[in-house]
Parts: sequence; C-alpha cells; structure tokens
Amino acid sequence: MARSVKTAKKSLGQHFLNDASVLNKIVDTADLIETDYVLEIGPGKGALTKRLLQKSVSVTAIELDSDLVNGPLSDFADNPNFNLIEGDARTVNLEETFSKSSQFKLVANLPYNAGTNILRKILFSNIYPEFSVVMLQKEVARNITANSGKLNILGVLFQTYYKTHYHFNVQPRSFSPQPKVVSGVISLKRKCIPLLPDSSADKFFVFLTKGFAAPRKQLHNSLSQGFGTDIQIVKDICSPLGVNTEMRPAAIAIEQWVSLFCAFAKIKHVKNT
Repeated sequence: MARSVKTAKKSLGQHFLNDASVLNKIVDTADLIETDYVLEIGPGKGALTKRLLQKSVSVTAIELDSDLVNGPLSDFADNPNFNLIEGDARTVNLEETFSKSSQFKLVANLPYNAGTNILRKILFSNIYPEFSVVMLQKEVARNITANSGKLNILGVLFQTYYKTHYHFNVQPRSFSPQPKVVSGVISLKRKCIPLLPDSSADKFFVFLTKGFAAPRKQLHNSLSQGFGTDIQIVKDICSPLGVNTEMRPAAIAIEQWVSLFCAFAKIKHVKNT
C-alpha cells in the first residue's frame, strides 16, 4: 500500500478537495464518455482521479509533488487507463503525451498560486483541450468568465478563443486544509473559429496588459499610459474603429479589443509586443 501524505504543502498551494458531492458535480460537468482522453493537473491524493477512472476514460495526470506521486497516486499504477507524469504542468510538453490529431479534455482542481499560469500554458499550447472544466479561486474564475461591461485581461484573452461559463461555487469546507477563499468551477469550450489565430495569443496578452494599464481611467488614458505614447495618437488609432475611448477598458467589447490589437500591431508602438 502507498504511504499516506498527511500534510499539505503551502509552497505548492495544496488544498485537497474531499467533498464527494463537489467531486461528482465536476465530473458531471465534464460530460465524459468512455472514449475520452482526460488531462488532470495536480491530482493531489487522487479523489478526482478515482472518479474520472470510474467513468472508464483514459486519464493522464501531471503532479509536481513527488510525495504524492510515490504515495497515494501510486495506488492507480495498475490501472491501464492511468498515466502519471511527475513534473510541473507549466513546463511539461503535451506533444509528447497527446498527438495533434487527438482530442482531449482538461479536468482539474488547479492550485491557487499557479492556476492562471497553468491554464494559460495548457489552453494556448500547440496542443490544447477542446473542453476544460477547472476549479480556481472564485475571483479568478469570475474574471475569466466576466460579462461585457466587467471585462478584464483574463476575460478578454480567454473569451477570444474560448466560450466560457461559470458553473458553481465551492466553499472552503470542501477542502483539507480549508483555504481562506471561495473557489469557482468554470468550463471553457474552444471556439470553432477563434477571433485571433493561435500564434497571436502571447502578443495579445501583452497588448491587453498595456490596454488595462489604468483600468479605472478612460480607455485612451489607459492605452496611452500602457504604451507610453500620446493620447491623441491613441485616439487617432481608435477613431476609425468606432471605439469610444471615453469608456473604461472593462466596457470595451471583446471584438473591439481584437480590432484594437490588430490596428496597434500595424504601428511601431506595438510591433515588438
């Protein structure tokens, strides 16, 4: 029998989900069928892993903590549908695990301290999941799924490529140890035709960080500050696009952000973003 792991590691942002009803809701949200391939990030002690395998799907799990790899997760070693990779999900090469022709789903309780970076890494890789169900800190989950008028960097970035939906909250009592924040479960379905090509994702993210440089100010002020350029230049770029630069960045529609990115990319101020 694998050795037990009693203490969560704060340095890895570990909070083990142990609420059966929440675990079942996550699996139900993933809408799995037996032919599915599933990528799980940070399986922890394997509570979600166990339920995924009960659906007879093929599970590839990536775990950074060697104590978990050699401990509770080793109990799944004899399952032919289970593949465990020890490593950091932010650096693991998915092309060595999934072929470009294969589709897979991401189902994961992501660590708070690296959840956003992991999700960006996975969803904007050369090989990406067609459908994802992930748990994140509630604030981050709400940012990613934000509606028009409340948009932010993460919301614009992910919704340019994915259809997002906020499903439900998860209270601290569902974890051991209990976190100090509420969590949220969201889904992201890859758009058939994203608003930008995959190759633009990194540059678009950089552009958005500049566009939201001063989120409480009017758009022309925020862009001017972000790019370190004159406000009038910003207005001249935005005017032909019909973008009201007196609005705050959060009120600008995703399609308008895409148009702004393409327009700014044609001038020297953003060619090196």
